[in-house]
Amino acid sequence: MPSRPVWKLTEVAHLDGDRLLVLQGELDIATAPELAATLARLRAYRHAVVLDLEGVTFMDSTGLTTLMDAWLETQRDGGELSVRAASPAVRRVIQLAGVERLLGTP
Repeated sequence: MPSRPVWKLTEVAHLDGDRLLVLQGELDIATAPELAATLARLRAYRHAVVLDLEGVTFMDSTGLTTLMDAWLETQRDGGELSVRAASPAVRRVIQLAGVERLLGTP
């Protein structure tokens, strides 16, 4: 039986309070809840968040919905959420959904 790819979410705190979240592995129905909870916690503390999605090897619609929901909630609350890097797999899903301008995906 093949093992599940490694999922890792690393939070890096900057001295100014901003956060960098580095994701690795698959962003899907099994892992998106952890990202959503982390983003909600950071939003509650008003931390600006930058996502590094370069290490994401697969993203399904749940992962995309998690990103979109976080972006919309951040906009509503006057916060900051941006994507600094995205893997080809992530860029493809974002392009197919037509939300690349919304998420500021490189």
